Amino acid sequence: MKTEFGKYLEKFMNKNSYTLEYISKQTESSLSVVGHYRKGIRIPKDDFVERFIQKFVKNEVEANLIRYIVAYDRTPDLIKKKLEEIKVEKKSKIISLPVLGKAAAGMGHVNFEDNIKMEILNSISSEGIPKGAFMVEVTGDSMFPTLSDGDLVILDPKAKDKESIQGKVCVLTYHDQTYIKRVKFQDGIVRLISDNFDKKKYSDIVIKDEELEYLKCHGSVIESRRKH
Repeated sequence: MKTEFGKYLEKFMNKNSYTLEYISKQTESSLSVVGHYRKGIRIPKDDFVERFIQKFVKNEVEANLIRYIVAYDRTPDLIKKKLEEIKVEKKSKIISLPVLGKAAAGMGHVNFEDNIKMEILNSISSEGIPKGAFMVEVTGDSMFPTLSDGDLVILDPKAKDKESIQGKVCVLTYHDQTYIKRVKFQDGIVRLISDNFDKKKYSDIVIKDEELEYLKCHGSVIESRRKH
């Protein structure tokens, strides 16, 4: 496996159009040694690293980055693996989101209630979950194969304007019935589209401009969890 310094050196040389001969001369190192460093089959010694920094690096931040890269390359694989595991654990954590109701992937018979339950999610990155996010349970199969009956979807409540929901799957209420549909703005109308291929059973809901006041978007779907 190529060393991190090898990747850095190759990128550095390509960016500046430097040859192995030039790097070798500037660092007072043999051509074969620099070649091994570039290929990532050897880890550079400290004296080479410091000569490289002295000749080519203009700021301390970059210099410290190079020293860190070399130190990482010298770290045993077992410790590297543990460091990666810790990094993943920091990114992912157990979070809970409220399930606020059920949205119809069908004919619109639905209840949008206050906090039916809390759903615990133990394998999700909290970095991608917007503030105020909540979940809704899918009922019906009009959004199959994208969504199935019983799936839980996570919604971004801030995604409500035309630009952010165009073409997205959203939870919407229209004339007091709540749906989960794909939204498409087209020629002055809004279409609530089912992903199910059976268009005879699940035809588009067409909303004209004068009816838009009865349409409310609760947010767009950013992730779904399959029922078990």
